Amino acid sequence: MTIFTFALGVLFVAAGLGGLAASVNLLPTEIGLLYAGCGALAICAGGVMAAIGALIHQLGAVKAAIERAQPREAWQIAAAPPLADVAPREPELSPAFEESGAPPVLAPEPRVAAAKDFEESHAEAGGPVEAEPEPEPAQEEDAVNVNRAGRLPTMSEIEHAIAEPEPAPTLVGRYSAGGSNYMIFSDGS
Repeated sequence: MTIFTFALGVLFVAAGLGGLAASVNLLPTEIGLLYAGCGALAICAGGVMAAIGALIHQLGAVKAAIERAQPREAWQIAAAPPLADVAPREPELSPAFEESGAPPVLAPEPRVAAAKDFEESHAEAGGPVEAEPEPEPAQEEDAVNVNRAGRLPTMSEIEHAIAEPEPAPTLVGRYSAGGSNYMIFSDGS
């Protein structure tokens, strides 16, 4: 992989140098500028490919050093014993805790405590509070004609607008510039 990456980088640099060499005589033309731009871009791509090749080489060296430091057998994970062979253990309590006589607590009960607090605060509030039903939004004549910005015109409004043609635009002004005559109309054309 490293050799392929370096070879691709060298190929890019060679193509870029060829493009720059071809652009020397043609530089005043569009093709010459195109050759020069493509040549510079190819040289940059070759530099990036060479840097990627160096990175691949360094990562390969790190991998080889790790493999030399640890044998292959150390990498393999030992199989875990089946769960049936493992007996469940009881939690061990410290002697100081046993002397205190407090019952062991394995986990808090936040949901039960929260429910009790809610019931107490609910009783203090004076009884249940009924939620008011939300009124349904008023429906216009056609739900399809509603958009986020406002109301779209109805079909009858559209048909009425199509039936009446717009008046012709009126001439607002004239001017001439650069040997051409221009006319400005009221509709902006």
